[in-house]
Amino acid sequence: MKRLFTNATFVTMVDDVDTADALLVDDDGRIAYVGTLEEARRLAEGAEEVDLRGAAVLPGLIDPHSHFTGALQYLLYADLSECTSFAEITETLKKFAAERNIGPDGVIMGNGYDQNNLIEQRHPDKSILNAVSEDVPVLITHVSNHMGVANDCLLKLAGITPTTPDPEGGRYGRMNGTGDLDGYAEEPAAMNPFYAVTTPRLGLDFAAMVPDMQRIYLEHGVTTCQDGATAPDMAKVLVGLARAGLLKMDIVSYPMWGSDVMATLADNAEFDSQSYTGHFRFGGLKMFLDGSPQGLTAWMTEPYVEGPDGEKDWVAYSTMTDEDAIAFAKMAIDSNHQLLCHCNGDAAADQLLRVYEAARDASDNPEKMALRPVMIHAQTARTDQYEKMAAIGMIPSIFSSHVWYWGDAHLRNLGPVRGGRVSACGDAERAGLPFTLHTDTPVLRPNLLEAAWCAVNRITKAGVQLDEDQKVTPYEAMRAITYNGAYQYGEEADKGTLEAGKLADLVVLDRNPLAVDPREIRDIQVLATIKEGDTLYERDAK
Repeated sequence: MKRLFTNATFVTMVDDVDTADALLVDDDGRIAYVGTLEEARRLAEGAEEVDLRGAAVLPGLIDPHSHFTGALQYLLYADLSECTSFAEITETLKKFAAERNIGPDGVIMGNGYDQNNLIEQRHPDKSILNAVSEDVPVLITHVSNHMGVANDCLLKLAGITPTTPDPEGGRYGRMNGTGDLDGYAEEPAAMNPFYAVTTPRLGLDFAAMVPDMQRIYLEHGVTTCQDGATAPDMAKVLVGLARAGLLKMDIVSYPMWGSDVMATLADNAEFDSQSYTGHFRFGGLKMFLDGSPQGLTAWMTEPYVEGPDGEKDWVAYSTMTDEDAIAFAKMAIDSNHQLLCHCNGDAAADQLLRVYEAARDASDNPEKMALRPVMIHAQTARTDQYEKMAAIGMIPSIFSSHVWYWGDAHLRNLGPVRGGRVSACGDAERAGLPFTLHTDTPVLRPNLLEAAWCAVNRITKAGVQLDEDQKVTPYEAMRAITYNGAYQYGEEADKGTLEAGKLADLVVLDRNPLAVDPREIRDIQVLATIKEGDTLYERDAK
C-alpha cells in the first residue's frame, strides 16, 4: 500500500547533513521518493498521507549481532540483573518459582546476575541454588551468557560428577581442597549438558511467543536483527516461523560451531541465500574464540590485574585450537559464507586474524575476498589489529554498551590504560573500517540508541570518563547502526539509508540524534517502527 509520510525531518544518513521533508512508499514497500513535500505530493497519486507530527525519521536500525531466540529469556527466566547479593538471588528465584507454580517436572531458570555487582564479589555456588529447590533443577546464567551455576539436582540430571573432566574450551568449578563440584560452569562447552536438560522442560511454544520476542526489538526501532549462534533445533524453529508467516522483521541466522553447520544449511537450502524467505535467511557461520572480560575469561596477551583466584599472571584461554579454527573458517570460505567470530580479548583477536588469513589463503574460492568476515565484540582490540582488519576486509562489530555497563569493572580488571580504551570505536573509525555497534541481546536489551550514546560519550556508570580519543561523532555512531549494519550483511543496496529504491524500513524518533546534545542521545524515544512501509510498532498503541 502506498503511503506518504510528512511533517517530519527525514534524516537520510547519506551524509551528516542531508535531510528531506517527505518520504513516499510504493506498493512494494520500497521508497519511491524522498525529498521535498511538494514533489512527494505530486507523485503520491492518492496515497495515504501519514502526519508524523514533527518527529525525526531515520533508516530502520540494524542489529549486527544478537541472539534473537535468546530473547525468550525475557519471557521465561527470572530477571537477576538487579540482584546485589546471593540472598537476593535466592529470594528472586523462590518468588519466580512460586508465581509460576514450577513443579518437579519443570525447571527454574534465572538470567543476568553479575558477580561484579554482588556484595560477595564472586559467582554464586550450588548451595545458593539448593536453597531454592532440591527437587527441581535450577540454572542461573551470567549476564554475559558465558557462564552459569547449577544446583545439585541439575548436576545429577545432566550427569556431571566430580570425575567429569573439563571439556576443551570450558571448565567446571570445584570446591577448594575437595575436588567436589561447586555448580559453576564456564563457556558453552561446559554449559551445554545443562541446557540439554533444561530446554525440554521449558515447554517452548515459539509460535505463541514470537510476537513478544519481536516486540523486544521493534520497540527499540530495530527492523533487521540476528540470531548469532543458531543450534540445529533453533534453525528448525526459525524456518518454521518463517514458513508460517509469523516473522515480521528480518532475521539473519548464523549456525554455530560445535554442530554440523553444513547439514543445517543443506537441510534448509531455500533459506541459505542473500534473499529472505518469510523474513528469514542464513547469513553465514559463527565460531567463538574466548569468553567475556567482565567474567575474566576474555583471552588477553597481557595479564589481568588479578585473576579469578587472585592470580597475577591470569590471561584466560582460547576456546578453539588454531587447527580447529582454521578448518572451520576454511569451511565457511570454501562454501562462500561470511564468518562471524566472537573475540573479546586481544589474544583472541590475534588468533582470529591469524587463522582467517591462513584459511583464506588456503581456499580456492574465487569470491573469497568479498565475504566481509566479522570480529564480534572486539572489546580490547588494539590499534594495530584494527589496521590489520582494514587490510584484510574484516569488519569489527563493537559491543560499545560495555562502556556504561562494565566500564568500571574493566578499569579494575584491566587497569586504567587497557580498561580506559575498551570499545575503541575511534581507532576503528581512523582505520577506515565500517564498524558496527551491537548489544548482544539477551545480554542487554537491543537498545542501539544507547549503544550509540556509549560510543559518543564513553561514560561509565560511576561517571568515569574513559579514553576520549576513542569517541566518535553522533553521525559516525548512527551510521554504525544503519548503513554500516546493512553493509555488514551485504544489504547496503536495500537498507541503511533513506534513498529511492531501498526498502521503506524506518524508525520514527521524538528527536534527531544528529541535532540534540550528544549527552541526550540515550534519552531519545522510539515513536514507531516501520518495516517495508507497514507500521509494526507504535509507542502509544493500545
